Amino acid sequence: MHDISSFSKSGLKPTFMGKVMTLFALAIATTTAGVFVSFAYLFEFFLATPALMWVVYIVEIAIIFTSGMWSQKRPLNYLLFATFALLSGITIAPLIGIVAQMPNGVAMIGKALASTAAMFIATGIFGWTTKMDLSGLRGFLMTALIGIIIVSIIGIFLPWSNNFEMFFSGFGVILFSGFIMYDFQRIKHYPENRTIEAALALYLDIFNLFIYILRLMLSLSSRD
Repeated sequence: MHDISSFSKSGLKPTFMGKVMTLFALAIATTTAGVFVSFAYLFEFFLATPALMWVVYIVEIAIIFTSGMWSQKRPLNYLLFATFALLSGITIAPLIGIVAQMPNGVAMIGKALASTAAMFIATGIFGWTTKMDLSGLRGFLMTALIGIIIVSIIGIFLPWSNNFEMFFSGFGVILFSGFIMYDFQRIKHYPENRTIEAALALYLDIFNLFIYILRLMLSLSSRD
C-alpha cells in the first residue's frame, strides 16, 4: 500500500482546490448531521426554552465575525469551522421541520436541494471558467448583503406580505448565486494557506442559497 509520503513523492499531492472542496463537502456532511441531531435530541429543549436558539445564533455570528482571527490557527480553525457547520444544521432544522410537515413538504425540500445543487454547480463553473473580471461585483454584493440583513432584522418585528416574501427570497437567490460566481473566481487567486477561508466562503454561499430557494418555493406554494 502507498502511504501519503509516497503519493507526495510521486507528485500526486492534493491541489488547493481539492483541499477546499474536501473541507466544503465535510462541512455539508456536518450540517446534515446537525439537522439530525436537532431533530433527535434538541427540539424539546428549544421548545421549552426558545432563548437557547438565539444563543446558538449568537455563537454562529461570533464565529463568522472572528474568522479572520482563527482561520490560520491549527487545529482551532478546523474545530471552529466544523462547529459552525454543525450549528448551522441545528439552526436550519426548525425551518426544514416546518416545511416537512406541510402537504408535499418533503418533496419541496428535495426540489430545493436539487435546485440548490444545480445552481451551485452552474454558477460555480461559470465563475471558475469565465474570462470576465467579476471583481467589480464586490461592491454590489456586499451592499446588497448588508441590505438583506437589515431587512431580515426588520422582518422579525414587522412581518411582511407573501408577495414581499416572494420578492425578497428571489432577490436572495440572485444575490447568493452572484456570490458563488464571485467567490469561485476569487478562490483561484487565494494563497495555499487559505483553504479554510475559501471553504467557509463557498459553504456560506450554498447554505444561504438553499435557504432562499426554499423560502421562495414556500412563498410560491402559498399562492396556489
